[in-house]
Amino acid sequence: MIFDKLILNHNVWQKLSNAVNNNKVPNAFIFSGIDGLGKEAHAIEFSAFLNCKRVVEKKYPCGDCRSCIKIRSLNHQEIYLIHPSPPPKNKSDSNLDQKVIEEIHKNYKQKLQNPYHKIKIGNSKTIPIASIRSLKKKLFFSKSDENWSVVVISDAEKLCTQKAEAANSLLKILEEPPERTLFILISSNINLLIPTIQSRCQKIYFKEHSKSELKNYAEKHLKTDSLDEIIELSMGSIGKLINTNGNTLNNVREVVDFFYDSNILSIEKLLSSFNKIKKNSDIELIKHLNILKITAKDLYLMTNDVESKSLSFNFLYENYKKIIDSYPKSNWKVIVQLIDDSIANFSKNINLSLEIYALMINVRSCLQGKRVNRFHQQIGSDI
Repeated sequence: MIFDKLILNHNVWQKLSNAVNNNKVPNAFIFSGIDGLGKEAHAIEFSAFLNCKRVVEKKYPCGDCRSCIKIRSLNHQEIYLIHPSPPPKNKSDSNLDQKVIEEIHKNYKQKLQNPYHKIKIGNSKTIPIASIRSLKKKLFFSKSDENWSVVVISDAEKLCTQKAEAANSLLKILEEPPERTLFILISSNINLLIPTIQSRCQKIYFKEHSKSELKNYAEKHLKTDSLDEIIELSMGSIGKLINTNGNTLNNVREVVDFFYDSNILSIEKLLSSFNKIKKNSDIELIKHLNILKITAKDLYLMTNDVESKSLSFNFLYENYKKIIDSYPKSNWKVIVQLIDDSIANFSKNINLSLEIYALMINVRSCLQGKRVNRFHQQIGSDI
């Protein structure tokens, strides 16, 4: 194996190894599922399996042959890693800026140490068409007959931004790739991939990890307090488990308190908190909104006398009791829908302050048992 710390998804791996052993490897896969499940690392492991000279049990790469050693250093000439990155300064030149190259190499080193590390180059939000054009040249003019060429496209939904230029450029080669070429598209939001891309790929879904898997991983690889709470907050993702700590728990409690506080000053506090989160990462902002959505679902369950062990976030149980006592008329189902609307709106690059303000005003109406027209929030978000 290439990654010692990767928890192999055995159902997924069985499908992949069967495809190889039965000579039924398709032109392209889509690996979908939430972030932090090791989808990217599975793709790299599979590229090693395809090119390994001493396959173990007809199922696993040996990790020691010349090909595996090159892949272990992410330095194999036939393995291409594509991810969101800044476009070249000169449109006629596909070469990246030196600082960008250094950041990519830094991310690759982190990936080798931690298979759940998400490769992220600055705050890049698109896969530039130049990356796909450069890839096509390499595949057609530099390919060997002996090896498999494997193209791993991370955050593949970001092919579909900016009029989907990169996605459309990829379509032809995805349909008719060179011999022994495989594309693996990685996505945590498969619905954002254009239908013509999806129809050309075999889809493989990665299920979230169980709490026992998360606990075993944490006990083996992490040193952390509040393990049960951190496992709950990880929501089935080892990537989130690794990046969650006591400070994260405190931050979540603070955001939840602001969100369900009737004091108008809490809106300003929440806006300030979300602005700080967004500066670091859009992904973190969406993660916090998803956490708030889960709290609203938990609150709905509690008002329907569901046992506490069925809650997603048991560590917030005391907070939940206070919130329910404060808002006995609240419509939690509508609050879940409102947060869902905001998550969808953020994917359209709308104004953060306006969206959060509209969400908070509508949530406060729901907390008081008043009716809310969700259409107003959607219109407000487009201003």
